[in-house]
Amino acid sequence: MVKVKILRHPLPIRVFHWLLVPALATEIVTGLYLSNPLPHRWPVEMRRVRKAHLSVGFALGALYLGYLYALRKYPDLVPTAADLARLPRFLRYEAFLTHKKPQFFKYNPGQKLLYTLWLVLIPLLGSIGIILHSPHFFTRPVSLVGGLNRIRRLLYLGTVALTASIAVHIYFALTDSVCKLRSIFTGVYETALINRVRAWWGTLTAGGG
Repeated sequence: MVKVKILRHPLPIRVFHWLLVPALATEIVTGLYLSNPLPHRWPVEMRRVRKAHLSVGFALGALYLGYLYALRKYPDLVPTAADLARLPRFLRYEAFLTHKKPQFFKYNPGQKLLYTLWLVLIPLLGSIGIILHSPHFFTRPVSLVGGLNRIRRLLYLGTVALTASIAVHIYFALTDSVCKLRSIFTGVYETALINRVRAWWGTLTAGGG
């Protein structure tokens, strides 16, 4: 069987990815703690938590912009009509309803939907966090939304949605091939040539249909 090696994740993408992981985890944990502190279990000074949350938040914003710049190929993140056409087949495989695994060029439709969600959700949560940090500068947006409590609720629900989407992202990665999972460390994805042809043909026929 003829195999080919494909550069799936260039070095800048891998570096930004593994810097985003601890930054995003820290931001989520500190944010949830600030929304519902438990001093009797984790006696942490709130001022330190806020400072860490704010510092990591700005670092996360810079990493997010750097990740987008390094990626450069935005169409790879956004699902196409062909991806949406093949989404039910992909979900059946992920739910273990079929053993036939659909082939995709780089990202499957599920991952593309998650990436598109993050492109919107991460900046949105960052903007809400800035408003809550300095509400006296954003009195008009706060009044339009309905007060600080409603903004806090939106931030909390958005954080829960982001955490759930990360869990789904990890699930999609673990249920895919080991070679693809390894490529986030090595950058290289090795696959059979026939699989690349099947992925190309599946995308072509789905787009044509």
